[in-house]
Amino acid sequence: MKKLLLLLGACVLAACAHSPLQIQVHPQVQVVPETIGAGYTLSVRGVNQLPGGGLGSLGGVYAETARVSLANDVEGAIASTLRGGFDKWAFRTVDEGGDVQVLAKLTGLKYDSPNKLYTSKVDTSAEVELEVKIGGATYFGSYRSSGVDRTLIKPSREEVEARINGLLGATLQRAFEDEKLRNFLRTHL
Repeated sequence: MKKLLLLLGACVLAACAHSPLQIQVHPQVQVVPETIGAGYTLSVRGVNQLPGGGLGSLGGVYAETARVSLANDVEGAIASTLRGGFDKWAFRTVDEGGDVQVLAKLTGLKYDSPNKLYTSKVDTSAEVELEVKIGGATYFGSYRSSGVDRTLIKPSREEVEARINGLLGATLQRAFEDEKLRNFLRTHL
């Protein structure tokens, strides 16, 4: 009986350990159609400038094994999302050498629990810097979103993925709501 209880106890403790999570990034934006870029081409390139090898940890007793990292090409995912948004502004997107050239630098993306004994609070943030060039003129924009989630149990991969994609989507959405960016495009096209 003691052996059975010890075995059950070991299984319960093992089940408490968090495994590393790899998430797919595919942010979405909602852009109101406009004719800002009618007749012009636009190219977008994404760059991953995230420090370190991951986004953070799910926290808990086994925080070191509960790392959250990216499973796909985040540069391509961000570029694709931005292309879709600029398409709504009537730009014709091309692979490279457009009339308008957009460089999107992912400088921050975090999903991390500071709690080492339990998971109850998760800090999240995303930051993207845009560099938009038209001829000799350049516009720089920095967009950031952050939040704090509360959780009673370990979140699933789908929940973490949804939170990261929602946060990154909200950050990219800020670019399309930036009146200074719109004015820059209208002035230099």
